[in-house]
Amino acid sequence: MKNIKEFKRSSNGLLIPNQDVVFQALFGTKGSENILGGFLSSILGEKVDNISLDANQNLTREEIEEKHGIVDLKANVGNKTTVHIEVQMIDPHNMFKRLLWYWARIYGIQLKNTENYSKLKKTIAILIVNYDIRKFESFEDAHTKWELLEKRNLDIRPFEDIEIHILELPKILKNHNATKKDLRTWLEFLLNPESEEVMMSKEEYKELNEAYEKLEYISENENLRRHADLMLMAILDENSKREAIKEQEERIQKGKEELQKGQDELQKGQDELQKSKEEFAKSLLKMNLDINEIAKMTKLSIEQIQKLSS
Repeated sequence: MKNIKEFKRSSNGLLIPNQDVVFQALFGTKGSENILGGFLSSILGEKVDNISLDANQNLTREEIEEKHGIVDLKANVGNKTTVHIEVQMIDPHNMFKRLLWYWARIYGIQLKNTENYSKLKKTIAILIVNYDIRKFESFEDAHTKWELLEKRNLDIRPFEDIEIHILELPKILKNHNATKKDLRTWLEFLLNPESEEVMMSKEEYKELNEAYEKLEYISENENLRRHADLMLMAILDENSKREAIKEQEERIQKGKEELQKGQDELQKGQDELQKSKEEFAKSLLKMNLDINEIAKMTKLSIEQIQKLSS
């Protein structure tokens, strides 16, 4: 396993942006509108500007009963769209339900009690994960887009307010061409801001260059670095716990398989013994031996021997 420094900082001491606390500081604070616009444009495939980050908020336990979750970034795009982005370093389990729950919560809290449903804005959820999604193993592209459609009439879209994007960072590491170039460069930046591709692309994408410069600045913030350390240690601890549980489950499963194998072999031996007894009993029946004597010699019941003689 990599040590903490390798996870949290690049070779030049920069914090790594795919960690949620760093991501929020880089993309989700006032003054980051251009940076976020460039990143969103690469995801949504269209120019994104007129971004407002003053609506940025966390969904905390105080607001949502016992569900403790943080949406890393929440922003308004113009007057008609709300975007929220979440970064996940480890699989939280029930990921898809969790994502829908966040989407529904943010969509629903737009309305005040007296407002009309027409006030609801389109809500786009973006999930960035730093682990492989098992259900997406067959997908080559690191970026998937999900919408609510009628499968026989794809051109009719009454539910345009829901849109979900999922970005799998590990696929960029496994396949450099796992998505289109502009988005790939941003994802590479999240993984390794000092990579050759990022260095070569900074001049081409001005928002990326601005993001790099801001990352240099916030990487000097001691409070943020301490927070990043604590968050990362919690992640590594959780990963260690999961690995230990997985190893224990594998040992239990192996024990079950070995026990089943032993039981199967025992049953096979018993079946072979039973067959031998029956063959022996048949040979004794041909010799016209008394059925009670055969039962004593073979340890078969009278009923079993009678069936053999019929």
